[in-house]
Amino acid sequence: MKLLIFIAIFIASYYIISKYLFPYLVSVFIRKTQEKFGDFHQRQAKNEIKKEGEISVKYVPPETNKSKFNPDSTEEVDFEEIKDK
Repeated sequence: MKLLIFIAIFIASYYIISKYLFPYLVSVFIRKTQEKFGDFHQRQAKNEIKKEGEISVKYVPPETNKSKFNPDSTEEVDFEEIKDK
């Protein structure tokens, strides 16, 4: 008897979740995504209004130090040939 009641409650809760709760959550997710995309698109449109021929640089790489490798300060290493016997 307890098993039948458990199965009935499970089926009823599955029906409620699939019919009402899941579509509501999906619609909320879609609405938020559309708002984020709209805001991003509006900000991009505002930033990209330029006069013809105007150039802008959006990314400037940070200045890095020169390489630590200095060919003038290297040491030469002598190698000996090893012959197989």
